[in-house]
Amino acid sequence: MRNKVLVVGMDGLRFDRLAALEPPVLSGLMSAGAYGTSLLPYGEAAAPRTESPGEIVPEGTAASGEGAASGEGAGVSGEGTAVSSGSSSGRVIRSRTDSGPGWSSIATGVWPDKHGVVDNAFTAPQFAKYPDFLTRANAARPDLTTAAFFSWAALAEYGAFGPAIGTRLALDGYAITWPTADKQVAAAAENHLASTGADLTFVYLGETDEVAHDLGPHCPDYTAALHTQDAYLGRFLDAIRGRPTFADERWTVLVTTDHGHVDEGGHGGTSNEERTVFVIAARLGADPGGADLGGADLGGAGLRASNLGGADLGGPRLVDVGPTALALLGIECDPAWGLDGVPLEV
Repeated sequence: MRNKVLVVGMDGLRFDRLAALEPPVLSGLMSAGAYGTSLLPYGEAAAPRTESPGEIVPEGTAASGEGAASGEGAGVSGEGTAVSSGSSSGRVIRSRTDSGPGWSSIATGVWPDKHGVVDNAFTAPQFAKYPDFLTRANAARPDLTTAAFFSWAALAEYGAFGPAIGTRLALDGYAITWPTADKQVAAAAENHLASTGADLTFVYLGETDEVAHDLGPHCPDYTAALHTQDAYLGRFLDAIRGRPTFADERWTVLVTTDHGHVDEGGHGGTSNEERTVFVIAARLGADPGGADLGGADLGGAGLRASNLGGADLGGPRLVDVGPTALALLGIECDPAWGLDGVPLEV
């Protein structure tokens, strides 16, 4: 059996809205696989809330702090910066709960104080030192077929997902509209999963975030955007199951988000609604019984990941996604990489 991994990112997806709206494909993965939540260990209460995921944040509204902290049990410091109550090193991350820091953390397996992206300006990224997990996979195993597809061009422009990835498609949702960009990204990803060697694939979908900025996450348009993205995910899974070699492959699907939103729309701050993130993990063709990856008490977000009887891993974090994908492909994380994330037992 050849291990293969699909990672799907849905920007600005609030976990409580996901749970309440019950999109069928995501809900099926949660039921058959494992999932959990955690709180981002960063957020700037004093910073202006981002109006869109591509806004260039004025210099001085956010800055990198000292060291990284665990997302579990994060609190807020006296300066209004989210910190981790479980960190014994005293490290504090000063960063906005924006898309740039979130996706950079997912890509690199380290928090913003290391990868250097503290807002959406990408002023001083450290992607040469902390490359994305697909680039690391290529370096460790040149035989792998890697691909990344995204409707937010900044992820390629600034190098969060680097040029060494085998196939990389970056569209501009602002230029061609987010529904159009997501649709084209989904079609390309579906074709890749159906017709190539596809060992490690990353797909980013952005309409949920854009709608939430404009109208908030409780509007009918947000529901529609989520269900559209859920349908794209279903097409990815159908493409995988339809592969002629599927019987000889072991596929794991990971789904995550970069941040949440306040009820009126927007993010960047320290509220639980903005800082709550999730990871869903499921193995296609297997039913491990809906294991609970663990979850932080979300307080104001009003929801804790349900315990479906599986192992509690203490709350999966964004930085755990990349190491998990690498571990599933038999690639051990080198301590010299300085990663903050660890592989989840999925």
